[in-house]
Amino acid sequence: MRTLEGSRTMLLAGAVVAASMGALPATTARAALLSPTCPTLNGSTASSSSTVSPSDGNPFLLCRYTLSNRVLSFDGTPLRVDLSLPTVPYIPPGSTTAAKPPLVIFQSGYSNDYCQFESTTLAGSTDAGCTDFIGTPGYHWNNAWFASNGYAAINFTPRGWYESCGRVLSSGYTYATDTACQAATSGHTGEKSWVHLLDRRWEVHDAQFLAGVVADAAAGTLINPNHIVATGDSGGGGPTWDEGLTQDQVVLTTSTANPSLVNTTPWTSPLGKALHLTAALPMYTWTDLVDSLLPNGTATDGFHGAPPVATFNHDNPIGVEKESYVAGLFARGVTNVPSQPLDGAQYALLPLQDPTADLPTWFAEINAGEPAFAVNPDTPTILAEVGGPLRSPYAMPIPANNHKTPSLNTQKPIFVMQGLTDPLFPGLQALTMINRLQAAHSHYPVWGFFGDIGHSYAQNPLDVWKQAHNESNGFLQAALQATSLTQLSQLFTQPTITVDTTRCLPQQTLQSYSANSFGSIATTQLTFVDAGAAQNTFNQSGGGPESLMSDPIVTGGKCVTMPSSTTDSHEAVYNFPVASPATLVGGPVVNVSATLIGSSAELAARLWDVDSSGNQTLITRSVVRLDQPPGNSTMPLSLQLWPNAWQLCTGDSLKLELTQTDAPTFRPDNEPSAMSFSGLKLTLPAVPGALCSASVAVAESPFVPALPLIPLGLGTVALLKRRRRSALH
Repeated sequence: MRTLEGSRTMLLAGAVVAASMGALPATTARAALLSPTCPTLNGSTASSSSTVSPSDGNPFLLCRYTLSNRVLSFDGTPLRVDLSLPTVPYIPPGSTTAAKPPLVIFQSGYSNDYCQFESTTLAGSTDAGCTDFIGTPGYHWNNAWFASNGYAAINFTPRGWYESCGRVLSSGYTYATDTACQAATSGHTGEKSWVHLLDRRWEVHDAQFLAGVVADAAAGTLINPNHIVATGDSGGGGPTWDEGLTQDQVVLTTSTANPSLVNTTPWTSPLGKALHLTAALPMYTWTDLVDSLLPNGTATDGFHGAPPVATFNHDNPIGVEKESYVAGLFARGVTNVPSQPLDGAQYALLPLQDPTADLPTWFAEINAGEPAFAVNPDTPTILAEVGGPLRSPYAMPIPANNHKTPSLNTQKPIFVMQGLTDPLFPGLQALTMINRLQAAHSHYPVWGFFGDIGHSYAQNPLDVWKQAHNESNGFLQAALQATSLTQLSQLFTQPTITVDTTRCLPQQTLQSYSANSFGSIATTQLTFVDAGAAQNTFNQSGGGPESLMSDPIVTGGKCVTMPSSTTDSHEAVYNFPVASPATLVGGPVVNVSATLIGSSAELAARLWDVDSSGNQTLITRSVVRLDQPPGNSTMPLSLQLWPNAWQLCTGDSLKLELTQTDAPTFRPDNEPSAMSFSGLKLTLPAVPGALCSASVAVAESPFVPALPLIPLGLGTVALLKRRRRSALH
């Protein structure tokens, strides 16, 4: 295990990585400038083209395929596409000879468009004709960065959104009057142009098809079909995982949610050229979409006394809905939102119009809650669709070793960047997947970077994203150069896991830990035991100010800090002093004996850091679903909270809350119940010591990934920062 203090080492590393990206010196670049032209893509010519000249890099050609010239996907659905082409030769890592460039596919998050990860600077600080602010996740990870270094890059708007058969209010565009989309939705030619919730049969197939279209363009001269790179964040990150695990296969629309009936075909271009993925780099996303949106508390990494991984079952019992997030995500595609008309999506709005993507019906049935959802005949289909191998990488078959020596053809290199402060897609989403892959093959080529990134509460500090993308670029260079998994491990020597600490408090500082497994970073355990009498019986009357203020939509992308005296009387509260500074690295584990009166209940846990001034800051949380026959019974509970990397400084203490109602973050249980607790033990995996500072740190400007959420039924409209262009391009 190693540690890095501060960001100086990261910045120096960034210079080395930037040099290795193939960027030519200015004199060489001028002498070797290419003169690309915008190609025809599947019969569509570019609506416009422009040369973008970043002040910090080489110029590139930006080709826009807009409303009248969109690129038709595999089923005829028109997609809004931007293609970036380099004006300098691509020099492969380890070579001095120019070659066909790789293609980087950028896949945008849910409710985002082509603008995401499109910039006019390598640092991602300004965008290319959009009003979006690309923000810190785009540092050295955008179309300008790659095109300036000799790569081709494609950015596109997913089907069913904005000009890709969605809606854009500022221009008056709507799928309802778009004849291309109307033909698709009518079923006349078999197309379905609406949102399919990041489905391998549709959205993932679109990305694969577009890569093939670029591979065929200009007589096959634009890209190397053997060097295709997939990346994306949030709603584009799940598909990126899918592409990394699918072994260069395309899932056909005739597939069902039954894993044994998933029909695939080799990934080829429209003209039959074989295509191959070099690497997948997903960012702050899910691997199990059911566990992300309806967690039941069984997800675990298995480290440091956490429940065994074998107990992980995302739909038995059916979990607790993340109400504010699920409502907001669904609302992004609703046409008529009171007092808040929005750009947005096209859903299959007629009930049962599309059983594989019936989002309105699914949303209504999930929101019915218990016991209705559990006994609804549609529920198995919903869970199989959302949590099965068509949308959730965790349910996909693990690529096998077809040879004695593992092959890059069967095990695609993956580098995942995951948030530790992201309540929509917590760190367990990546950890459970990494553990699953490594349990099957100990040397599976997967690496993980964990830090304060992602959806709110994440702060997305620039220095953390610089480190993340310095490492991801180094990984990508190794993947492009390697001809075997053995060579890949020789070229990219970064330990499997890197973890950066969270800085919510002025005294917290940035520390970076790395090791070959997440569980080996923490070298000790802090154990806190409540030896007092059993806590009083608590019912569903809880959910006071702390529940409201710890909701990620209410906080709007910030650390949650509030007076520690704000405690609901209907919660079980435990206070523990911290004897000496330490750094939590991992998921705290709560073990408690719980007596449940009733048949269905949920138990939420929140862990706070209480400082010497009396303020408390949220460290982590989680929720568990409890089902039993009606009556009164006592059961042992073991729950792992979402992992974080958190410095506990001198004078800090811990406060643990257990509550049956944690709304609006989690939907309250419909059925009456009550609980009491005894014999509580809290265990924290930790590194002894913490480099806490006595000075006040300067906070980074927070970045909020674009999920403008409108929680229905909360009484107020909570909007996250929207990154959208002001006019149709």
